[in-house]
Amino acid sequence: MNELYVEQGIGLFSPFSMDRSDVSFAARLMAQWANLDQREPKVKIVCRNYGDKPQPGLHNWDCPNLLWELMRTRRVKLSAQQLLSRNAAEAIVDKDNHARDAMKYVLMSHPEPTVKTVEQIAAEAVQPLAAQGDLTSALIRHQQMMQKERNVGRFDPRRPTAF
Repeated sequence: MNELYVEQGIGLFSPFSMDRSDVSFAARLMAQWANLDQREPKVKIVCRNYGDKPQPGLHNWDCPNLLWELMRTRRVKLSAQQLLSRNAAEAIVDKDNHARDAMKYVLMSHPEPTVKTVEQIAAEAVQPLAAQGDLTSALIRHQQMMQKERNVGRFDPRRPTAF
């Protein structure tokens, strides 16, 4: 798929060099959909008319078959004898997965989104105070946030700061 884009002069994807397993794809997808009560999703699947069966044909503006495949994804079940003789690896059944494989290629080809540094989060938090001209309060708030990070070890902007 990447070669088609490259032939047209579009460098859209990075090389698919990481773990190629379905389990790591599912973990990456769930990470993209984590904390949806606090932010917009990073990955959206558009499906205007979902059905209980795959819908043949070309769908220019939505992905009903991708949604159908994701809803039917299940883990491989091992028998009791297989569990005794093999490691219980987490594997996903390799059936009805054409659209899911295409999504896996696209999602896993993009790098993980960068995480903001503590300094960037603190600067964004004090920006309204600085915009109002209250530079002293902005500086004090910034120092409190940085001190809290040093004391706790991990900064969480939702955690109240003790004054």
